[in-house]
Amino acid sequence: VKVTGIVENYVSGYVYMSPSLYQEVFGAQPDYAMLIAKVPDDSAENRAAVAGDLLKSSYVSAAQFSTDISKSFSDTIKSIDYIVMVLVVCAGLLAFVVLYNLTNINITERTKELATIKVLGFYDREVSAYIYRETAILSLIGTAVGLVAGIFLHAFVVKTAEVDMVMFGRSIGWLSYVLAAALTLFFSLLVNLVMIRKLKKIDMVESLKSVE
Repeated sequence: VKVTGIVENYVSGYVYMSPSLYQEVFGAQPDYAMLIAKVPDDSAENRAAVAGDLLKSSYVSAAQFSTDISKSFSDTIKSIDYIVMVLVVCAGLLAFVVLYNLTNINITERTKELATIKVLGFYDREVSAYIYRETAILSLIGTAVGLVAGIFLHAFVVKTAEVDMVMFGRSIGWLSYVLAAALTLFFSLLVNLVMIRKLKKIDMVESLKSVE
């Protein structure tokens, strides 16, 4: 048969066709074995009452509600939320470690330069800004690149994790972008606060005596 349209379905897969097309293709009237109906009151009590009434009939062998199926499916994949949380925490710790090491190396390699600035009369806040300005710019660039690259990585992960019977959503909420950027900038700020002590401890006399 010719496919005339495609609909988005997240659980299982179905083919819809009109009774006339079914009769044309298979040469017989369709045998209806399932009835889909909308229940006005979707409360748990009403669903139980409707199911009880339906099952009393000898023509009904089972009754299912989309609300119950949706809840069951949500409970099944709830474990994915914990995996996402672990990935977020690990990514945050990795960001902290990388930023800490980069800032530490930057300060260590420029100790003499920073000591010279201190000798010239710069305050600790100005010396810190001299280093942190670079860290902030790199963090902003990394955040922007990461948000763009994350779109493609998200699509790859979703398609890889999907199975034939389940389709995951492709959309990314704006809150995800905000939280990702905020966490990156938070860890950048945290590293800067940790490094303030090291900047204050730079020995001006010993640093100026060091040989390049």
